[in-house]
Amino acid sequence: MKKLMTMLFVAGMATGAFAAGAEKSVEIIHSATAKVTVAMTEAPSSTVIVKIKDAENRLVLRDRITKSEAFAKRYDLNALPKGTYSVEVTDESGVLRTTSFQNFVTEKPSVYSRVSKVEDNKYRLLVSNLADSAFTVSIYDGDNLIHSEKVSDAQGLHKIYNIEQPNAAISFRVTTEGGFDKYLSAL
Repeated sequence: MKKLMTMLFVAGMATGAFAAGAEKSVEIIHSATAKVTVAMTEAPSSTVIVKIKDAENRLVLRDRITKSEAFAKRYDLNALPKGTYSVEVTDESGVLRTTSFQNFVTEKPSVYSRVSKVEDNKYRLLVSNLADSAFTVSIYDGDNLIHSEKVSDAQGLHKIYNIEQPNAAISFRVTTEGGFDKYLSAL
């Protein structure tokens, strides 16, 4: 019995070492918004199966790869609905590697804006418009519009505004034709 347990332990260690080595030879790289690359840095010992499943564990894609040398294969998943997907790479010994990814990128703002009070009644407005389109700056004294200008400089805007005798809190509004709309205050 002791000999059997020792043999099982050794077999388990060998299997674990083999699986750990196999995991290192397989890479799944989320290379772009909806592109995934499966790469094997060593020659596979048998046929490799790549499965891509959606969040409900439904099979979206199954690819059977028979290569006798290291390879990399890219999958373009732009046609799939936005969501979370899992990639599983297996061979005859079992699962080599799994990972999950999202096939979309959360949108980053195309406009960065900031206002700061320089001194009494003077405000510095910084606007960087990454979309290179025109934007409008509106200045409010409380609820009253006191100034508005359209800016079409691709470099953005860095300007100091001198507000003569404000009646209430001064706020700035930056809007673009693309739908960006933000109120700023120097409080």
